[in-house]
Amino acid sequence: GVSGRRQRQRARPLGAPACCPAGAPSFRAMGEGTASLPLKQSRSSVGPLRRTGSRDDITLEELRPAKANTDGYYSGSTEVQVNGLNLTQRHSERERLTPDASGIVLALVGLPARGKSFVSRKLERFFQWRGHPTRMFNVGKYRREAVAPEESGRSVFFDQENASAVAAREAAAVAALSDALDYLNRGGRVAILDATNSTMARRKLIVDQVHGYRGSGRFAVMFVEAICDDPEVLEANMLGKVRNSPDFEHMSLSEAMADLKDRIAKYAAVYETVQDSEGAYIKVFDLSSKIMANRCYGRLAKSMLPFMMAMHIGARPVWLIRAGTGQSNPQSPDKSDRLSKLSDVGRTSALALSEFVRQRAAKYWATVGKPPEPTHIVTSTMPRAIAFVYYVTRDHEQTSALNPIDKGTIGAGWWDVECHGDVPPWEEMQQRHPMFFAKWKQDPLRRRFPGGESYMDVVQRLEGVLVEVEMTTRPVLLVSHLSVLQLLVAYFKGMPIEDAWQLSIPKNTVLEISPTSGGGFSYTEHPLSAVLLPESSDSGLSDAPALGDPEGYDEAAEERLADAAG
Repeated sequence: GVSGRRQRQRARPLGAPACCPAGAPSFRAMGEGTASLPLKQSRSSVGPLRRTGSRDDITLEELRPAKANTDGYYSGSTEVQVNGLNLTQRHSERERLTPDASGIVLALVGLPARGKSFVSRKLERFFQWRGHPTRMFNVGKYRREAVAPEESGRSVFFDQENASAVAAREAAAVAALSDALDYLNRGGRVAILDATNSTMARRKLIVDQVHGYRGSGRFAVMFVEAICDDPEVLEANMLGKVRNSPDFEHMSLSEAMADLKDRIAKYAAVYETVQDSEGAYIKVFDLSSKIMANRCYGRLAKSMLPFMMAMHIGARPVWLIRAGTGQSNPQSPDKSDRLSKLSDVGRTSALALSEFVRQRAAKYWATVGKPPEPTHIVTSTMPRAIAFVYYVTRDHEQTSALNPIDKGTIGAGWWDVECHGDVPPWEEMQQRHPMFFAKWKQDPLRRRFPGGESYMDVVQRLEGVLVEVEMTTRPVLLVSHLSVLQLLVAYFKGMPIEDAWQLSIPKNTVLEISPTSGGGFSYTEHPLSAVLLPESSDSGLSDAPALGDPEGYDEAAEERLADAAG
């Protein structure tokens, strides 16, 4: 009767669904998918399960959550996670590691000639460009300063039985780590400890000293292990080391190679690879063929992992150039040149750019002895940047990441998009907006234009483009604008990002960047005025070949390009 049902309802535990008998565990507490509650089929031999009235006759339908969640098994449960995985030791470790430390030591690990210094220099350049104060501390340099390389550079110096040499190497490692921690304490963000750090005992000492520095616990450690088993890469690394390291000065090539191999064998006898239990690490195999990561969280890891996945030791040219000269755009109400098409000067430069890319790309592929591939071309979304590559190829990428810095309310009518000088018009900005210029000059990297961007904002949107350039294994052409190219050139030149705003970027000039074996880049300027155009270059697109152009292309896209080209 009604009174019986009310009594059963009053006896139900708090939070239990109406279908739960008194004393039974609630479905909410047990979780979806439990099979602890008894089910009983109806008297009919067919049909769905249903409630028959007794306290243990509960239908499966009654046990399900709300209708919106019935597909949770396939699309993912919508229940809010409160306990469970949040309490596991692994997740607790992640919570501890995710917050950004005030400073981090990146401790390299690896046998000699595995590319540790290459990786260190690449990371140092990248983090400095990202605005993180970074410095590399090479333990080998400390060793050579303490003991002349004629003695400390020989393989016998790395013998574990040589007590005095072991003490000297230990002192060099301790001094480098001490300087690295002092650097972080003075405001540095990333300290790169370039050394072999080949044993677990050595790495534990590093962790203990970093975490216990002045009792603060402010700094973190991440190991970066360079593992290389590729014979060709190893041979190239060893040749590079003996030709450039002070340790092998005044030795013949054969003597130096033999001594280096003996040193490697002494390290290999005691070498221990980094284990999961040692904490956060990234392992790079054969200088980019494979990446492995463990417990890497936080903002630095978010940028560091994609960058390390992109870097490699292959050679290929990277060409940077400002968008071609535009013409006025009277249709725009604010007289902005954002929609400007190429002027006659711009069209002539576009033809020269096409010939430059054709010649230089052909030379590159002939040098490396490989079949030609299409040049990877990326432009901003500005019409004159798109039109500038019209004679090079009809197949290229466009991205707003390469668009000029957004100056907000500054520059309307006098500095919209295109700059006619080799540097931005800072003097005119000072005259027109003296109060803002005074504030901007205090921090040109991070001070935003009113309603617009800062140079650091542009760096953040450029990161993906830079990673893609580092990743590409064929020639690259980027067509962008003054402020953007200032930041990219600062990276390739390895100069302080804070000074990028002062860089001169000439118009109608190709900036050629070539990777070096040490992890840096060479820089050469090629004025388009020096490019000799073929006699037929003014007769139309058919006479302006594009290396690797596809046989078919989007006709509508070509019409849009032709319109942009004027």
